[in-house]
Amino acid sequence: DQHLDIVLSGRGRGDGAGTGLDAVRFVHCALPELHLDEIDLSARFLGRPVAAPLLVSSMTGGPARAAAINRHLAEACEALGLPLAVGSQRVALEGGGDGGLGAEIRRLAPRVPLLANLGAAQLNTGYGEDEARRAVGMIGADALILHLNPLQEAVQPEGDRDWRGLLGRIEALARALPVPVVAKEVGAGLSGALARRLFDAGVRVLDVAGSGGTSWAAVEAERARDPEEAAVARAFAGWGIPTARAIAQVRAACPEAVVIGS
Repeated sequence: DQHLDIVLSGRGRGDGAGTGLDAVRFVHCALPELHLDEIDLSARFLGRPVAAPLLVSSMTGGPARAAAINRHLAEACEALGLPLAVGSQRVALEGGGDGGLGAEIRRLAPRVPLLANLGAAQLNTGYGEDEARRAVGMIGADALILHLNPLQEAVQPEGDRDWRGLLGRIEALARALPVPVVAKEVGAGLSGALARRLFDAGVRVLDVAGSGGTSWAAVEAERARDPEEAAVARAFAGWGIPTARAIAQVRAACPEAVVIGS
């Protein structure tokens, strides 16, 4: 609930951190040799057709008020023919309410790809194949996102601090699950070197989620219990790899992977 309040109020943006996309300039082609009306933006993603190569990425899970947000996102994605990645399903798995991340979301979006979502850090707190399969099953997902948010966890009072051995656990999960595993950062970016290690571990879809949008360090600074905690979190509000740079690095390191630039 606090995360939603902070982000919706506009207080969760990074400290001058840009995506880097404003520096990208496409080369004009004066002789395109095609018919404009025949251009087709459709694609296939996770075995399903989509209207365009766009993904509505993970927003929120957990609190009761998230149910309406997730319902509206599912309805919009179904209407537009776009894939939807849901927010963290941790609360739903632990019986604290599903925040709209139950079977209804597949009923509302029967044709589009749906991506389930768990925090990678949970693999060090007892989560494993069983929880991953439950997360996929509860929404009829076509893939499972494991989100990587070490910066947010480090500056969050309730954060999960133990990230040891996770690459091996991610690899084991990628081999065991019947659906693809997606690795996604949450606003600080994936480097090319890490993306390659993840790809070699069996992760075939990589969401770079670089800087330039919501900064979870800035969000956690708003939630801090005292000024000292707030100052530490705020110091990292501009931290991360800009999205444009992350896309280029990850594509160069993993030419075979599906790369999502968010």
